[in-house]
Amino acid sequence: MTNNTETLEDDAAALVGGQRSLKVRLLRAAGCLGIVIAAPFFLWVPLGLIGLTPSMIDVFGVVGLRFPAAVTIGGLLLAAVGFHQI
Repeated sequence: MTNNTETLEDDAAALVGGQRSLKVRLLRAAGCLGIVIAAPFFLWVPLGLIGLTPSMIDVFGVVGLRFPAAVTIGGLLLAAVGFHQI
């Protein structure tokens, strides 16, 4: 019984030089985009707690906190995919 798992290195070895660098650049761009998406909401929480900005609860309400949480988690997931094994 063998374990046949594919990794990014296997894919990169199969690609020709220009295609490999394009794939790495696209993944890195996706990771940076994820960080850019998540950063404003991620930084808003401590700034709201110390009073420099309105609190997220004041802006969205308790029930509305699902929206910034979903955007932040989505951005962090995109960053995790983008920066995985680069």
